[in-house]
Amino acid sequence: MIQPRATLFDLISARAAWLGQRQAVLGQNVANADTPGYRPRDLEPVSFAGLMREATGQAAGLQPVRTAPTQLAAAMPAAEPFLDRPDADYEATPSGNGVELPEQMRKMAATELDHQLTTGLYRRYIGMVRTAIGVPQS
Repeated sequence: MIQPRATLFDLISARAAWLGQRQAVLGQNVANADTPGYRPRDLEPVSFAGLMREATGQAAGLQPVRTAPTQLAAAMPAAEPFLDRPDADYEATPSGNGVELPEQMRKMAATELDHQLTTGLYRRYIGMVRTAIGVPQS
C-alpha cells in the first residue's frame, strides 16, 4: 500500500488550523477575564515530528540516520499531543480568576505573527509553483 505523502500545502494548512484554534482559545480567555473561578487555557504546542507522523501515516515517523561513524546519534523528543490544556503560567486573583490580560495579549500577538509567517510561506510556495509551470507572477 502506498503511504500518503505530505505536501507543503498540507503542513501549512495544519499549522494554520492550529493557529486558528489557538487564537480562539486565547480569545475565550480574554472574554472570561472577569469571570470568577475561570482558569486560562492554551493549546499544546504542535511538533514537526507529530505533523510528519500524521501526514505520512507512519507510526514511528521520520527517523534520523547516521551516514558516517563520526556523526552523533540524534535523540528524538516525545511527540506532544495537539490538545487543549490548562495554562500552567497564571496567578489567581481573589475571585479565583487566573486570566492575566497582558500575558494573553502577548500570546495572541505571537500567534498573529506566526499566522503571518505561515501565510507568507504559503504565498511564496504558490509563487514557486507558478514559476515552475510557467505562469507569470502577478
